[in-house]
Amino acid sequence: MRTIKDQTGIPKRYYRPEIRRCPHCQWKLKRRHKLWHKYLNTLAGRFYVISQGYRCSNPACSAAQVTYRSIAAEMLSVPECSYGIDVMVEVGYQRFWQHRTVQEIHASLRERVAISERQILNLLANFLALLRAGQTAKIAALGSQWQALGGLVLAIDGMQPEKGSPALYVVREAQLGVTLRAENLETGDQHTIATQLLEPIKGGGLPVKGVVSDAQESIRLAVAQVYPDKPHQNCQFHCLKEAGRPSYERDRAMKTQLKKLLRGHLNRARQAIQRLPGNNPYRPVLWKYVRLLRFTLLIRGLLPFDLGGLRLVEQLTTLEASLQRARKKGGIVSLTV
Repeated sequence: MRTIKDQTGIPKRYYRPEIRRCPHCQWKLKRRHKLWHKYLNTLAGRFYVISQGYRCSNPACSAAQVTYRSIAAEMLSVPECSYGIDVMVEVGYQRFWQHRTVQEIHASLRERVAISERQILNLLANFLALLRAGQTAKIAALGSQWQALGGLVLAIDGMQPEKGSPALYVVREAQLGVTLRAENLETGDQHTIATQLLEPIKGGGLPVKGVVSDAQESIRLAVAQVYPDKPHQNCQFHCLKEAGRPSYERDRAMKTQLKKLLRGHLNRARQAIQRLPGNNPYRPVLWKYVRLLRFTLLIRGLLPFDLGGLRLVEQLTTLEASLQRARKKGGIVSLTV
């Protein structure tokens, strides 16, 4: 690589192949033409990059028409993109690992790179495309580990954002946590799951020793079709989720009744505090209790064992104990609500 500055002050970087001689006849490579050139925005600054193509200088060489290019230049960006791979990786990392919004990513990058919010979305698409393109090599690199484990354990699940929309089906290796396939399927029938999810994995020669799923009928039939001799186990989390549903529903009913009972008292307490004089020293303390109670009413549960009703009772008990301690100190009197 050779770097110079033009009249605009933007550095120009010239790239040539890393090899200097033809690998076939050992004659010196000669510059032929520009392969591509463009302005490139990177985390290190803005550059004008020129990638030069070279050919063997020996006209009698069997590979005289082969054009050699710089590997380093090809790793700077993807075709038709004016942003470097480093910017793309930074955008993907902030979005999918740090879970930042597009606006937050744009705010963190605009001081270092000239970029718009729309370009953030374009780079996210490129980032996902690169991840998908590199998935095959990643899977192949783990071949020895899967051999040592005795084969793959496939975990299959589908997610549908809304009824009538395509569903995202994902096949992961449960032991190493590697995604093997991820496809948007218009239908989740047995044939589609078998041909688009399971058969490509089987055709890739990856050893499979078992399958785990949520026991969806079409998945069970597809697994029986593609892997008839492999054990198929129901997902333990889904089993626990269904086993805990009756207690969860009872807890949710109790939580609903408590909220219904408390909201009326909460509104009356708010009105009573508003009637207190503005210079009342206990008014801000009482407002704090009202806010805490309002946040407590927002508690939600999650199947199978995160019971929101029990958590609500615990928080109310804590608030009551705090109020009782304040009353014993003689600071807070009861409000007529």
